[in-house]
Amino acid sequence: MDVSYSQENSSEPSPEEKFLLPLADAVKANLDNPDFGVKALCEVASLSNMQVNRKLKALTDKTPSRFIRSVRLQEAIRLLQVEKLNVSEAAYAVGFSDPNYFSRSFSEEFGYPPSELRV
Repeated sequence: MDVSYSQENSSEPSPEEKFLLPLADAVKANLDNPDFGVKALCEVASLSNMQVNRKLKALTDKTPSRFIRSVRLQEAIRLLQVEKLNVSEAAYAVGFSDPNYFSRSFSEEFGYPPSELRV
């Protein structure tokens, strides 16, 4: 199940959104912090690592670390398209310390390299 991490035309968020949106917001608030990880995500959710892992896996089919990476990569798309940052700048802006790893992760997540958005 692919869940968008932003609230759209719904007046009342679903239970899934009530769980996912604060987590995604916390990741976005800490985009430039490469140390924001699973432990911090669990603190935001006020749940144990195991509970967060189970819930995220059920709702998004992603582990907590993949969820964090996915939110970061989705924000990177905006930075590349709207802010017109280059790939390295976008990588650092969303918390990746290695632009090469960022490019590999981006390609794995979306099926194309981030440089395609800069054309």
